[in-house]
Amino acid sequence: MAAPPRFTVELRVGRLLEARIFSLKTAEDVVEYGAAIAAGVAKAPATVMPILCADHRPVRVYPQPAADRLTEMFKRNNTRLAHAALVIDPANATLLLQLERIVREANYERRKVFRDAASTLAHLGTVLDSAERARAAAFLAEWV
Repeated sequence: MAAPPRFTVELRVGRLLEARIFSLKTAEDVVEYGAAIAAGVAKAPATVMPILCADHRPVRVYPQPAADRLTEMFKRNNTRLAHAALVIDPANATLLLQLERIVREANYERRKVFRDAASTLAHLGTVLDSAERARAAAFLAEWV
């Protein structure tokens, strides 16, 4: 029996890079996730910077080695992503604090953490076209 995925990363419509994170327990897991993000960025046209919608709702908390590596990865991606929206489960205050700290340390004003799909979509709606907005809504509705 195959192990469940730790994450998925797909570029399906336009500039929208969809990532759903289930579990990143080690720094090595984050390295693999970062490679998948880089591969997704590489699929976008050279003249376009992707917009990341990262769904962290399945995650409870990141162990410190993974959190530290996420901070490094976020910093590297500052120049690769036009915008990044991270959505978490609104009941998960621990992950909220952890991701807000990681985002703050990565120092990219176009990366934000949201507590629900609606506010994530409202934020992304300012930079996505109609097809990308529809896909972002469908992506976020897949995990309830």
